[in-house]
Amino acid sequence: MRISRDLNLVLPVDTDSGTVYVHSAPISYEVFEKYFLVLTKTFSAIYQEGLNAIGGPRAAALLLKRIAQQTVGDERGTNAWDGSDGVENGLMNEIRRLTNVVMPVGSSSVVLESDPPVMAPGGWETIPFYDVINRNLLSRQDIAEVEGVVCFFIVSSACHQRKILPSFLDAMASLLDARIVPSSVSEYARSLPTSTGGASSGARAA
Repeated sequence: MRISRDLNLVLPVDTDSGTVYVHSAPISYEVFEKYFLVLTKTFSAIYQEGLNAIGGPRAAALLLKRIAQQTVGDERGTNAWDGSDGVENGLMNEIRRLTNVVMPVGSSSVVLESDPPVMAPGGWETIPFYDVINRNLLSRQDIAEVEGVVCFFIVSSACHQRKILPSFLDAMASLLDARIVPSSVSEYARSLPTSTGGASSGARAA
């Protein structure tokens, strides 16, 4: 089994200051092997609850946490969510490491929830999702929504059969106004149009 790194998720997020783009890559097989039980349980639960590609993205991160908390993680009986090597510190941090947010240059110096929000023109910059969370560069609601979609993408990428994965991800992306791309985050950022006026254009890449 090999998890393809050619199928990356790009999710547009509309803020008051314009559109930013979340880029997420699937986990490696080594990470899947380490957390396979929680991942496959979450995958099964999504379908057992009838969530599929419609409700799944909204609930995936919460469902992953609940299942990890209900799963025995080691011989001492510790649940799989807690601990230095548990799902929270291990798998979730790896998912965040593989996720970046492409923002207009200058937007990382302000909080997007500020009143009024301000963005500077001049191209795009890539901010690790972990920094976006810690620096409040997206609203809490947007962060929760992004984590749900990304977790759904990660679980689906890790657990679906490879032969049906591309068509499934394309269907998921169409429901979310997202894209499945072969490009890395830096390649995708270079493909975005740059703003030339006094504010972010919020234009989306073709």
